[in-house]
Amino acid sequence: MVKSKCPCHWILLCFLVSSQFWGFSLPTSIIKQHLKGFKDPVDGSFHEIHCSRERSRVAWKIIQEYLMPYVEKERYQLPSSCRVHRDNDIYREQEEHKVHSDINEWRCGFCKKAFYEEKYLDKHFDSRHYNLLNASHGKCLADLCGALHCDLVVNTAQLKSKCNPAASARNRHLCESLANSCFPVNKGPSANRLHDFFLRQFCDAHTCSGGSRPFSQKPKKRGKLYIIISISTLIVLLLYYSFVYLFQRGLKRGSQELKRIRRNGLKKKPF
Repeated sequence: MVKSKCPCHWILLCFLVSSQFWGFSLPTSIIKQHLKGFKDPVDGSFHEIHCSRERSRVAWKIIQEYLMPYVEKERYQLPSSCRVHRDNDIYREQEEHKVHSDINEWRCGFCKKAFYEEKYLDKHFDSRHYNLLNASHGKCLADLCGALHCDLVVNTAQLKSKCNPAASARNRHLCESLANSCFPVNKGPSANRLHDFFLRQFCDAHTCSGGSRPFSQKPKKRGKLYIIISISTLIVLLLYYSFVYLFQRGLKRGSQELKRIRRNGLKKKPF
């Protein structure tokens, strides 16, 4: 059972109800001040998460696009202590229960409620499915945005902004700590290669001296021409083998028919 932190809140609520009956009311400022505690508490705490969902989403997109293809290529398993691990994203379960069925239709995978825009679905998650959030320390991917260059993905104009040496050094330190915790060099050749790759891909760009750029290596994407050629090749092969099958089947049937005619002819020949 949930209890209010201060019994005076309930007293004030009873007073407000009775005041409506007797025809008088308290000043608005006093009402707002004392009704702050009437948020949705669970076990005496408030549902307030200090983690940007939008920036966490950008960080996850960067991880999936510029890191995980190389991790999967090495068949490397990220340790659970790695902060870019799936389980260390506070919003991951909610994000994976988003169903984008149409341009203007976003549906909640938990209760199937539909919304016109993603931001309204986000608010629905915050108010109705907050119990699925893991608000433990170190679960906010948005905290890694400095190391992962989220601002460059969201706003390319940041590339021309003046560099802050202190912020750059801080982000580089965070980036290197991610490389060390996610890809310990003593965990084998794959971890060693991925450690060096992570430094080149994300950390080397955290400098005001210029030179290296973030996301220097990008996974190769197969173009539309490659897809068209592949589909056309499959269709041609299918037609070719169908023709060969039908041709051989026709030959076999013709041979059997010829043998049958010969047998009938021999049976009808007079002595």
